[in-house]
Amino acid sequence: MTELSMEGIREALREEVKGQFEKLDGKSNDLAAMIDALKSAASDENGVIKGEIEKLSGDIEKVSDEAAEMQKKFAGLLNPTSAKSIGQQFIDSDEFKSNATTREAVKIALEIKDVTNAGNIATGVSRSVLTPEQSGDFVAPPDIDLRIRSLIPAGTTSSNSIRSIQETGFTNAAAPVAEGGTKPKSEITFGELIVPVQKIAHKFRASMEVLDDAPMLRSYIDGRGRYGLNLVEEEQLLTGNGTSPNLKGLLPQATAYDNTTIGGYTPATLVDDIRVAKLQVRKALYPASGIVLNPEDWAMIELLKDTQGAYLFSSVTTGATPRLWGLPVVLSDSITPGDFLVGAFALGAQIWDRMGLTVMASTEDGDNFSENMVTILFEKRLALEVSRPEAFVFHDASAV
Repeated sequence: MTELSMEGIREALREEVKGQFEKLDGKSNDLAAMIDALKSAASDENGVIKGEIEKLSGDIEKVSDEAAEMQKKFAGLLNPTSAKSIGQQFIDSDEFKSNATTREAVKIALEIKDVTNAGNIATGVSRSVLTPEQSGDFVAPPDIDLRIRSLIPAGTTSSNSIRSIQETGFTNAAAPVAEGGTKPKSEITFGELIVPVQKIAHKFRASMEVLDDAPMLRSYIDGRGRYGLNLVEEEQLLTGNGTSPNLKGLLPQATAYDNTTIGGYTPATLVDDIRVAKLQVRKALYPASGIVLNPEDWAMIELLKDTQGAYLFSSVTTGATPRLWGLPVVLSDSITPGDFLVGAFALGAQIWDRMGLTVMASTEDGDNFSENMVTILFEKRLALEVSRPEAFVFHDASAV
């Protein structure tokens, strides 16, 4: 059974080139010695010596040609752009040609590292039984733009919960008072709100050899790990139901949209509803600072036309900046088409980061040590405090 490898081919060629140059050096030395002898030899010996010189010159030319040919092959092997494939080199080799007609099987061993051990991250793919190919990049699913966090102020905490005091009742008895008169008494009551810090985490298990041999794969896993956390964080900030270990998101705490906010006016379109919701937030004495829409709804808004067929909000060549009624529009796949959220994000909510995005790696997880694997863990801890629910208005299309 004959087994070849790229390193074996290189080493064989290296030794053959070395041998050819050693033969060339030897022949050159013989010629130099013959010339010296010619200078000192008698004239009757010149014919014999001349014949020897011609023979040596022919040998040197032959060896030189062989060395040049071997040097060309060796240079081609080291230059991937001009070299033959491993399979082609094997087929062209004397060893293959001498064994191909026999009954003895010929084997080529090509080492192709699998991306991971059985069924962890992905399945390794060999595109050819002879010539392994590796594309220059990974084909990954596109990332979704995540922007809900950018709407909400963020702070840090060293506790496992956030305790805040909320106003729960206010009776305003303020009134003009005559000189010497009794001042009216107003009432204000407070309640305590405890918001727990929750954890978002996931992990990957990968081969240590692959991570050592493919730095690009390490970076890719790191990027996907971080994106996975941020994607779930976006969903939790918006729709988390508050049942531990979930955050309680903005939508479950927001005030329901009221289409009767403007007396005697009935909104007819989604754009109308958003304007009425902006007023509803303002009537709660909080200026709205943003709108959250599903990308489908924004597309429908951009496609609105007047009676002449002209687009109202956009140009077909440049599109439209995502803004409505003076407010920035954040497009999120975490909100259902037909729903929207209008809110005073800067005043009504606060993110508290207990632990920023953290990446840890360990060979001591499960059987990692014995299987030469490593577990890469990604996690973060945070709390979402919605201190003023009336600062957010949520339109739930399914409830209409």
